[in-house]
Formats: sequence, structure tokens, C-alpha cells
Amino acid sequence: MKRVLLATLLCAAAIASQSAVPAQPIKPLVFPGLLVDISTRDGWKLKAKYNPPQEGKMSFLLLHGTGGRKEDWYRLARPLLKRGYGYLALDLRGHGDSRTAPDGKPAIYRKFVVSKNYNEYLKMMADVEAGIAYLVSQGVPEEKIGLIGADVGSSLALRYAALHPKVPMVGLLSARMQYQEVTSVNAMRAYKDRPVLMMYSEADKNTASGMPILESFAKMSAGERRLTVIVAPTEHGTKMLRGPVIGQVCDWIANPIKPEIAASSGTAVSSGTAAPASTTTFEDEDGAEPSTPASDAPPSE
Repeated sequence: MKRVLLATLLCAAAIASQSAVPAQPIKPLVFPGLLVDISTRDGWKLKAKYNPPQEGKMSFLLLHGTGGRKEDWYRLARPLLKRGYGYLALDLRGHGDSRTAPDGKPAIYRKFVVSKNYNEYLKMMADVEAGIAYLVSQGVPEEKIGLIGADVGSSLALRYAALHPKVPMVGLLSARMQYQEVTSVNAMRAYKDRPVLMMYSEADKNTASGMPILESFAKMSAGERRLTVIVAPTEHGTKMLRGPVIGQVCDWIANPIKPEIAASSGTAVSSGTAAPASTTTFEDEDGAEPSTPASDAPPSE
């Protein structure tokens, strides 16, 4: 009886070993670009990934959200490169590889002070200025540098663009009225007559609830033809950058001002704000994982 049982177990083990599919190794994502060091006017040393543009093409300063890092832009970086665009993806102070304060001590965003008299997130405007200065030092004209930000990065991008009219365009992922007390409404009012992209997901309730207000300010400031809205299926910030949405963003970069459409009465009217379906698709890396964590924490409320 024992021999029969043993034979049965050995037979079952042999069948299982033959039918088992070996596990596929996880392919790490390599964020393309040169790793560079950038210094801010208030003493922070920031890490960033840089890729130069092809001749005559735009470059973009990419600003992640609260708890994020430069690698969050991986899915957008590759198609930007394919189209000849340059970029500088920053690790904002207290994030990613930029976690050493000016005094040499470790510093992380979770411990940043946000108060009426002091706001370390608002001081990230110095990070944005340093990023722009680096691109200019590489020979990129200011009028060829766009900004794309996610979460609190969208507030920073918009505030910088509002103060610097040479910025030709700005992209806002999951923009809200404020993140970490870094507000957006007055900056949107001041932005004026330049293309702006607003992308959000209806599934992101906290963002979607305030989007009609921000969109109305964008229409008044930039004009309907210069406003493009992309509604992603789900997620928040850079996590929305999947599948056809990436192509829509790249299409907006190539054609940021919507054409006038002749009405039947002979007058010209502007097209709607919803972005058209993109004909551009990019491979989605669902079977891969970043070589470093994609983010350090959930998005800020």
C-alpha cells in the first residue's frame, strides 16, 4: 500500500513539474536621460534626468506631485523622445534623490512645514526656477521651454508660467484649486492667451469636483481655442499616463491651439474643450516595474 501511495505521489509531482510555466523575470524600467545635479538659489541640491531636444523642438520641465519622483514621468518621457522633444524631469526637494537639505541633514517631504508664515512646498518655486535655468544653460531658449506638472507640480508649473510670459504652454495633470496651500486660481487668471492642457479623471472625485471652476477660469484667461481638456479613464496625476492618453498629450504638444470651425451661418466658432481621440498609440509597460519606486506616498488631498 505504501509503495502504491509513493508511486502515485511521484507521478503527480512529475506531471506538475512538466506543466509548470517558469516565472518570467520582471523587466526593470530604465528612465532615459543623463542624471544631472541642479542647485537652487536657497541651497538645495536636486537630482534630475535630462534629454536634449532635436533642433528646433520644444523642451519640457516635468514636475511630479506630492510623494512622487522623476521616474513618475517614464511613460511620457519615451514618446517625447520619439518625437524629438527634450525634457528635464526633476526630483523636487524632499523627494526621490533630492533628500538632503542645505544644512546637509536628511529631509523628506512628509516633514515639510505648511503654515501661514512658512510653506516649504511654495519654496519649490525655486526648484522650478533652477530647472528652467539649467535648460537655458544647455542652450534651450526660454520660449522653447514648456512646463508639465502633476498634483502639486501642476500648481507650481502654473504659478511659474503666470509670472513668466515667455513660457509658451503649460500642461496640468489633476490640477486643483490648491495643493499644500499652493494655490492655482489667481495664477490661472494671470496666465493669459497661451495654450493650457488640463487632464483629470472623473474617478478622482477630489479633483473632478473642482475642475469646472478651474476650467472656467482657463477659458477666460487662455481662450477656448487655447484650452484642451483630456478626461482620463481613471487614476490621479502621472498615473493617468497610460495607453491612448499619452498620445493625446503628445498630440496637444504638436497642436496646442484648436482650429476655428466655420459654422453654417458663416461665422467662426471655437471647437469644444474635450480632446479628440488620438491616432497615436504607445506601448504600455504593464508587465514591467520601475527599477526605483514610482512614488513614495498616495497623492495629496
